[in-house]
Amino acid sequence: MPKPLPYDREESTQLEMVLWLNGQFRRSLEPLRVTPLQAGVLLYLRRHTDANITNTAVALCLRLPTVSEVIDDLVRKRWVTRRRSITDTRVVQLRLSPRGSALVVKIEQRVEQVGTALTSQN
Repeated sequence: MPKPLPYDREESTQLEMVLWLNGQFRRSLEPLRVTPLQAGVLLYLRRHTDANITNTAVALCLRLPTVSEVIDDLVRKRWVTRRRSITDTRVVQLRLSPRGSALVVKIEQRVEQVGTALTSQN
């Protein structure tokens, strides 16, 4: 469960809140052995079953080489699969594997816990 804010929410800056959320989210993902960036890509792939590396990078405001490296890691961990498009063999479609789908459920639970902790801070 995320820790309470170490300071008054009313007096904290937006940057402090973002950094706090990032730290809480990162710590909540550690037992799953997934980084926030990997979690973001996995969550995106869950919602976009026709995704490829390019549109994933654009949607997440990341550089193509960065997303390519993350996808390589996710494929190596068997959380994501690659498949050539039937209509355009230059395009590689990305899909969650069954293991990746199970992991996304756990990630979503962590996101909800961190969000609940933030909204309950008054």
